[in-house]
Amino acid sequence: MGYYPIFMEMNGRPVLVVGGGHVAEEKLVKLVEAGARVTVVAPALIPAVRAFVDGGRARLLERGYQPGDLLGFELVMIATDDGELNRAIAGEARAAGVWVNAADDAANCDFILPALVKRGTVTVAMSTAGTSPAMARWLRERMEEFLSDEVAALAGLLAEARVLARDRDRACASGCALARTPPPLLCAPCPNRIAADRWQEAIAAVLPLLRDGDVARAQLVAALGLDRPLLARAEAR
Repeated sequence: MGYYPIFMEMNGRPVLVVGGGHVAEEKLVKLVEAGARVTVVAPALIPAVRAFVDGGRARLLERGYQPGDLLGFELVMIATDDGELNRAIAGEARAAGVWVNAADDAANCDFILPALVKRGTVTVAMSTAGTSPAMARWLRERMEEFLSDEVAALAGLLAEARVLARDRDRACASGCALARTPPPLLCAPCPNRIAADRWQEAIAAVLPLLRDGDVARAQLVAALGLDRPLLARAEAR
């Protein structure tokens, strides 16, 4: 197996879900949350899947899958327990260049879905390459304990600090012949460059202060030197 972990932009992407049961519901929840344009094809739906359709969050072809149904879609999620149907759809998808995932059927998958934990903007994906769902669940539960509200708050603060850092980079680069854009790539000896290790040190300093968001933000800004005026390199100006 040669799985390569990626996070895929799903907003507006057309996705076909084959099946209308509990597995289909699991797929729908995450797909709709990610902004995908989902169509469900199934002869019958459980109430939870029907609610997605009735709420306008998914389209419905209320019948069994037919050859050609996957045309026009970029991903196909198969959520049936019919191995023969899975193989047929997977074969059709691969011939059409459409990525396919069949639940609990790795032989008919071009990609597998990891166990996920999400807090705010932080998402952690865990996989055992399909070999042990129990292990994936164990990892997810441990990660749920680690990704506390404080960690989610830290991610928000770091996002704000990165915006400030980028603004400073642009200001520094605007008068420096050694900088490259876009984005502003500060020269190696630049006194305004924030080293990667400094970000890690700032995180360690701020983490204990996260219960007071304003104090933590001020400490992060100070630790990164984002509250100081830009320093100039005379020979580069």
